[in-house]
Amino acid sequence: MMPIRHILLALGLCLMAPAQAGVRHDLVDPALAATVDGEPLSNRFVDVMHRIALPGDPSITRAAVVQALVDDRLVARHARATDPDGHLIEDNKVAFSPAMQIEQAMVSNIQAGFRDKLEARLKREKGGMLNQLIIAEAQPTGPQWNSVFSAKPGLLLEYALDAKGRAAAAKVVLLRYRLGKAAPARLTLLDVYDAQNIQGRNELHARNGDFAIEQARLLLKNRFILDWARSPAGFGEADFAVFRRAMEDRLVHGGWMAHLGVAADIHDDPQHLKDLQAKVTPEEIRAYYDSHRDEFRRIEKVKARHIRVQDEATARKVEERLKKGEVFAALVTVFSLAADAASGGELGWIVHGEKAHGWLDSLAFLQQPGVPSRPVRLPGVAGEEPGWEILVVDERVMGWQPVDSESVRYLASQSIARDKALAEYRSALERVRREADLRLHPELSPLARPRESK
Repeated sequence: MMPIRHILLALGLCLMAPAQAGVRHDLVDPALAATVDGEPLSNRFVDVMHRIALPGDPSITRAAVVQALVDDRLVARHARATDPDGHLIEDNKVAFSPAMQIEQAMVSNIQAGFRDKLEARLKREKGGMLNQLIIAEAQPTGPQWNSVFSAKPGLLLEYALDAKGRAAAAKVVLLRYRLGKAAPARLTLLDVYDAQNIQGRNELHARNGDFAIEQARLLLKNRFILDWARSPAGFGEADFAVFRRAMEDRLVHGGWMAHLGVAADIHDDPQHLKDLQAKVTPEEIRAYYDSHRDEFRRIEKVKARHIRVQDEATARKVEERLKKGEVFAALVTVFSLAADAASGGELGWIVHGEKAHGWLDSLAFLQQPGVPSRPVRLPGVAGEEPGWEILVVDERVMGWQPVDSESVRYLASQSIARDKALAEYRSALERVRREADLRLHPELSPLARPRESK
């Protein structure tokens, strides 16, 4: 889950920035830290969220926490309005469902914010495993598995239940339990199935009864924690609703950032970035190249020499003598079996792009000047005896990739697209901040003394 300080620190945005024209530090209700378009954020709720954030960043302030909560709410609302049909929380065939991601975020944050209270409450349950809550439990029987999955399972291209399987799974009760004075409730195989990612669904399709019960107990623990958090000992009912919304808003905020390409993983390839990249002009690439030339430095040519020996033992002997400071050229004449040994093992100048380079030339481009390589075994070549190589680069000449090269076009357009996506994100954030009616307690003013978190 996105850390509470991610938006503020990773993007370098100011706390309670002047762009927030609607900010007023005039909230006098002692129970409230802020209101966002009239909706309250209580001091108690902010204190808990501050406590959750502190282990990740001991310097984070309550004002920063409030700003992050406000930004999450405003950006999530904007994202839902601009992309109402989009999957702003990751939703695919291999990951946890959006509902499960929200539940996991809630549970982990409740455990972090109320650790001592919650652990004390859990210890009062038999064994700390909530056994006192369980009325009955049972693994699925063979006929029950068959009603949910095919009696003769074959190779599956996708782990998913059809309508018939879902209806059958909903009838398979794994746990019956009671929370406090509430009526008895149950956890079904469908509840467990819907809470899994691809690995978990794989276990269930394999009819792993122990896994099904283990996961049902984990869901029961989640339900216990969420139920406890609604109580006065936790958030209380009103703040619990605010908390749930905050967890969902943060996931939506992060999902929208990923959609734009602002917070995308390096392995992601957001369509929005592709679209921006496709629209980058040659003039933009030239301007980027001129102002970021160091990003496009490359090795133009290297001058190298080598020693070729027949076996690893000899190669290691040469390596040890080089480490002791013996001259490379001198060892060439003693040990090298290559035809160029008489000329000191000279490979001459190897020029980038001048010809199709062999593996030894490619190795030369990777070496630091003056530092002999480790012994490298020759790749098997038909008609040649296997051997070992040690190489040293005597000189290296640096240059720049041509501005009209494909590599420059790709790298520059990618960076330009990310800058445009970031500008788009910043613009949207500034706009929703400016348009919001944000009232803050005076203690959240940048000049106020920090409030003790309770």
